[in-house]
Amino acid sequence: MEVIEKTAVRMVIPSYQVSLLVGHIEKCEVLKDDGTSAELLVYWGIAEMQRLVRVFGEAPSPMLDEYDWPGLYTPFVHQKTTASYLALRDRVFCFNEAGTGKTSSVIWAADYLMTQKQIKRVLVICPLSIMYSAWQADIFKTAMHRTVAVAYGDANKRKKIINGEYEFVIINFDGVGIVREEISKAGFDLIVIDEANAYKTVSTNRWKTLAKLITPSTKLWMLTGTPASQSPMDAFGLAKLINPSGVPKYVTPCRTRVMKQLTRFK
Repeated sequence: MEVIEKTAVRMVIPSYQVSLLVGHIEKCEVLKDDGTSAELLVYWGIAEMQRLVRVFGEAPSPMLDEYDWPGLYTPFVHQKTTASYLALRDRVFCFNEAGTGKTSSVIWAADYLMTQKQIKRVLVICPLSIMYSAWQADIFKTAMHRTVAVAYGDANKRKKIINGEYEFVIINFDGVGIVREEISKAGFDLIVIDEANAYKTVSTNRWKTLAKLITPSTKLWMLTGTPASQSPMDAFGLAKLINPSGVPKYVTPCRTRVMKQLTRFK
């Protein structure tokens, strides 16, 4: 793929894949097609690049060229790479290690999608200990032009904040179950899970509550530096939320595929 004059992406693909783009992308033109391969121009916009990612798995992100990167600090290259990667994908993991600034990367990506009118509200689900010190503080520093509130306290206080007009709402893991109905009706376009390994076990009420909130149109970004810290099976619950069709339906077949049984209990 080649970006032409910061306006369009030129690409050569097999002819049988042309139908995956033409008709699905309005601003797309076939330059030539010999029946074997085809040359296309696709407008370099966020919606068009998101379609390319769904079909081909990758695409150059216009965010890197047109976003202003607001905030008190200048982003590092790896933060820009992370943010642009997230912005192109509806369901994605971010496995950046601790200390790499992935919180700011997420905020920038969400802010960019808001400027592109792709999302309106973001729900951040994270541990109680970092709701204020990490997420609220980073939103103040990174996207100070956005509104943010922490949904913590009694049920009525949580409901009031969730039903408000805040663009970012932050809530702790166990608080989600208290106001699940309100969350489902509040119009959150994007759900961000920090320390996502808290959702590794599909049998827990925490996991089941989150799964009910995710609709086909919901964007879901899951952040953790330790996706499988204790066992390969730690990844099952996370993968089942992001890509349920990509993993076995039940735990046992998955365990058989990723682990070797040594004894009855080991």
